[in-house]
Amino acid sequence: MHFLTSIVERENHFLVTLQKMYQNNDPVVLIGAGCLANMTSEYMDRNHFRLDHVAINELYLSPGQTLNKHPVESLEKLIQSTQKYNFIIALQYVTQELVDSLSCVKTEVLVYDPSFIGVNTDEIISYDFCEANADILHSFYDNLGDDKSRETFIAFMNQRISACPKYIKDVYDEHHYFPKDIVSLSASEVFVDCGAYNGDSVNAFETALASRGFHSPEKIYAFEPDDVNYDFLCASTQAKGYCECHKAGVWREETTLYFESGKALSSKLSENVTTNSISLTTVDNVVADNKVTFIKMDVEGAELPALEGAKNCIQRCRPLLAISVYHKPDDLIKIPDYIKSIMPAYRFYLRAHHPIHAFELVLYAIPA
Repeated sequence: MHFLTSIVERENHFLVTLQKMYQNNDPVVLIGAGCLANMTSEYMDRNHFRLDHVAINELYLSPGQTLNKHPVESLEKLIQSTQKYNFIIALQYVTQELVDSLSCVKTEVLVYDPSFIGVNTDEIISYDFCEANADILHSFYDNLGDDKSRETFIAFMNQRISACPKYIKDVYDEHHYFPKDIVSLSASEVFVDCGAYNGDSVNAFETALASRGFHSPEKIYAFEPDDVNYDFLCASTQAKGYCECHKAGVWREETTLYFESGKALSSKLSENVTTNSISLTTVDNVVADNKVTFIKMDVEGAELPALEGAKNCIQRCRPLLAISVYHKPDDLIKIPDYIKSIMPAYRFYLRAHHPIHAFELVLYAIPA
């Protein structure tokens, strides 16, 4: 059966509802001021979608607070007026209590999955995208290693097309990077953590080892370019003599790039000089001729150039790979294709590790 027969969504719920909001002409209010609200407001701004208010609960409001130059207001004060509003709820967890509190002043209330926006890309996954790339996507789908991977692929595509948070929950796997049904570990692991953040994935790796009866790994290489996160990473691993921390991102070559903007998911690497620089190295340069058994990557859309910088290591050691493939629409095309081109013997699996949204989709490449 061709994968397209299981792609049932055709329209983007966010965009369709936004058009309804503009047609009724009531003010548009974005609820939220965190990462998801940030990426939503940036998306709306760069696509010239009108946004009239940004609001959060008064309890969390700071004087002079802004979100991408939009003043952040008190939600309580906003809904005490007699004005009708259109609400876009940009929160990870949306309670019925919040939705009910808007009932007297709402015209439209939009609850959606902001992952459809992607990370560091201007493209979104649509049904047209699936049709245009049907052959290569079907080949990838058809050759996935198990039924759960194929179910995960279909759920991910339907949710990203529709921006409706209703598909991923059925395929959610809580074991981020280390699902027991496809990831085997041993007593002499050498783990390369690209995007180590504050040490959470190092700790998760060690927890996974312990759950399978193994003690400390042989070696960990942890890469994290952000100043604050790197300090946390070093603090959380300082007692682990086998953990080697590098204050750098991973790329296809050693260089310096810059952040064009942002915070969290919206930070964007660029060659344009800004005040926020980031040092980049390659896995191959750091690891050299040493053994590697497991490479994990979640590097905000830079996974492909990071893999290119690990080519020698992958060909020499054939490590297990756990690579994030949710940032850009063509991640599911270019990343598997590149891995196969340098090491054809890998078997691919997919798992979704966010309980609600179509973030945290991981491609597992398991050596034969």
